[in-house]
Amino acid sequence: MDVLVDIGLRAAKQGVDLWRYADLVAEVRPRWAIAPDVFSDFEKTLELWRHWSPLLSRLTRPIFVLQEFYRADIRHIPTGHVALPMRRHRDANCALRPRLCAERAERALRWLCGSVAHAHLLGPPLRAVRLLRDVLKRCERQGAVVSFDTSAYRRAPNSHIKKTLGGRWQPKNAEEATAMLEAWLKQALA
Repeated sequence: MDVLVDIGLRAAKQGVDLWRYADLVAEVRPRWAIAPDVFSDFEKTLELWRHWSPLLSRLTRPIFVLQEFYRADIRHIPTGHVALPMRRHRDANCALRPRLCAERAERALRWLCGSVAHAHLLGPPLRAVRLLRDVLKRCERQGAVVSFDTSAYRRAPNSHIKKTLGGRWQPKNAEEATAMLEAWLKQALA
């Protein structure tokens, strides 16, 4: 199974010991690891990349978070493994404005997918993934690995699944969680 690790937005906001994160990467040995980044700040994220990517490169494939990809000059990225933030942008909550976030990501992906080995979407809402379906498939045809992570799978993706869970939004066990994730992916990618 391919594993990707990330500090996560909530933990990053609370402050994370980046050496402990590096220790986690060394212990888990994931296929990819999101390099430390600063929300909505391309330049500071680039500084962190220059500092941490040499260490992470010895352990895994580090992924550069392309902060403000909708405003930054994305012609000059430091690696072939990139992530686009899709939970929040400086001026938009993507769960509330999925079309805006998807349009921004689509423009970036049209350029990136011909030049990167891996494009990862960080926390996209279901509606944004659905809107990006065609460009994600095009990226795969161009040879890029396409991936995304989300916490949305923890809740039933529709009322039918909620009903099968006895009216609950949250799963009680791994079997229910797997069924919910499969339903989420089917809705997103169908």
